Amino acid sequence: MQTVHDIFEALGGTGAVAKVIGAKHSAASEMRRRQSIPVKYWPALIAKASEERVAIDSDVLVRVHVSAEEGRAA
Repeated sequence: MQTVHDIFEALGGTGAVAKVIGAKHSAASEMRRRQSIPVKYWPALIAKASEERVAIDSDVLVRVHVSAEEGRAA
């Protein structure tokens, strides 16, 4: 996992992520576009990833978000 896009794809796309985090599709789509998922949604994503045997944990989420932030700053 290198990007927020990768996380969305690994979990089944924007609609699947929206369902997992209990948000509207448009909100999840905006997160994907911004390359930023609010921390309050991370536990649900981690739980779903564990259930699906996808390698997403808090370390992955932090690394992906730091990378995205560095890319925006450059």
